[in-house]
Amino acid sequence: MSKYEFKMPELGEGMAEGTIGEWHVKVGDDVAKDADMVEIENDKSTSEIPSPVDGKVTKINFEKGDDVKVGQVLIEFEVADGQGNVDESAAPAAKSAPAAPAGGAEIYQFKMPELGEGMAEGTIGEWHVKVGDTIAKDADMVEIENDKSTSEIPSPVDGTVTKINFEKGDDVKVGQVLVELQVAAGQGNVEGDVAPAPAQEPAPAPAKAAPAPAAADHSLPVLAMPAVRRYAREKGAELTKIAGTGHHGQILKADVDAFLAGGAKAAPAASVAPAAAAASEMPKAKPATAVSVEQPVLPKATPAWPEHEEKMTPVRRATAKAMIRSVQQAPMITVFEDVVVDKLWDHRKKYKELAKDHGVHLTFMAYMTKALAVILKEFPIFNSMVDMADEKIVYRDYINVGIATDTDRGLFVPNIKHADSMSLFDIAKQISANTAKAKDGKLSGDDMSHTSMSITNIGSIGGGFFTPIVNWPEVAILGMGKIVQEPVVEDGEIKVARVLKLSLTCDHRVIDGGTAQRAMNRLHELLSDPELLLMEG
Repeated sequence: MSKYEFKMPELGEGMAEGTIGEWHVKVGDDVAKDADMVEIENDKSTSEIPSPVDGKVTKINFEKGDDVKVGQVLIEFEVADGQGNVDESAAPAAKSAPAAPAGGAEIYQFKMPELGEGMAEGTIGEWHVKVGDTIAKDADMVEIENDKSTSEIPSPVDGTVTKINFEKGDDVKVGQVLVELQVAAGQGNVEGDVAPAPAQEPAPAPAKAAPAPAAADHSLPVLAMPAVRRYAREKGAELTKIAGTGHHGQILKADVDAFLAGGAKAAPAASVAPAAAAASEMPKAKPATAVSVEQPVLPKATPAWPEHEEKMTPVRRATAKAMIRSVQQAPMITVFEDVVVDKLWDHRKKYKELAKDHGVHLTFMAYMTKALAVILKEFPIFNSMVDMADEKIVYRDYINVGIATDTDRGLFVPNIKHADSMSLFDIAKQISANTAKAKDGKLSGDDMSHTSMSITNIGSIGGGFFTPIVNWPEVAILGMGKIVQEPVVEDGEIKVARVLKLSLTCDHRVIDGGTAQRAMNRLHELLSDPELLLMEG
């Protein structure tokens, strides 16, 4: 028999992680190829992942509610010979055997892994083991923090801890050896003899001399890991008032405790010169990465003012992360426009019944999608992505219009593929089909991927002008408000007309206000005259 490892796939454009919904299999189950195996949720969709092979489940690495990064091994199978994807012939025993001591033990060095895309280092949180401890494979070993997350790192092997190279609060670069373990013969990854593991933890090394607390200059961003920020919130401590003693002035839990005890208080605000000097000490931020945002401390409940809590759903949690990413990545501007749509109103009314006879529900959104497809063709910058790491603009050579769809489970954005080559009726049919799939929770990753630009409609529930947030990595989003009867001036006379409220939000890194308004003017022209719109298609 062979071994098959199935890794977390990318279920949508730019998707980096997903959340486990329901597992439909368990260890020991025989699973047929293409049978539903697990439900994965992200901010855009819920997808059923089928089994890639016929086989028996031997290991499930994540539980319901766990966040899983693309590329991590979700599940392992025992499959027929020749069907596996793990080369088990390259086991450690195949290399030249190291000279093992009595008992045949070897040493395994575990190096700091890369816990996120582009991550170069992390900070040691809590160690869950000490020298002399025996630990099982996959048991939690150490907590690692970085500016984006706190991760529990499991032991890669069964073994006994012989050496711990870093202490709580230390910064560790990816690839440095975190810990060494004594393991069974054939399981090590280091050549040479291994000293027996000590029976107990040796006397601690002399404590490092703590650097004198520097003045807390928080004209610069507050440097503190997520666990420290959470700890400070729980204790009611304001990080901006605390001097950090960690690397580059990073605030540690010990600094929070000292501050609360009245020991280490922040000095008066530093002058401009020291602040500039501190800035030169700061590591250069990588382009297009999210900055750490200080979280406010929520007021505590009292008997007179009771509160209750509800856990965020996976979709809501993923949406929250996506919105934070969007506003951190892109400086946004919004332009607004009133459009008289009397002709559009009459056109839809005239063809609504004909559309119904063809099984089509003709909505104003179909016209809006058609119009936006024209804009994307005439203004290619709206159909682009920004790559700040390489300082370039990536243009899509296709036009797929996304439509935000409100459901009981959250907001999803399926898209109309190749909207520029579709008739108005075909667009309307696809909108209806996508909406039905969204309501039933049956959208696939493909339904959501490769969106050129999105439309969000708040007018259907009575909204007018608003400031929608761009759905990263897109660079613009069109907000559709309600159609209302209002007085307008035409040819010097006041009349009552049907007026549509439009809001267009753009990523100001690549779309200037003038470009945004010219695109809005063209939209105005197309929506004011549906016959012109259909000729453009």
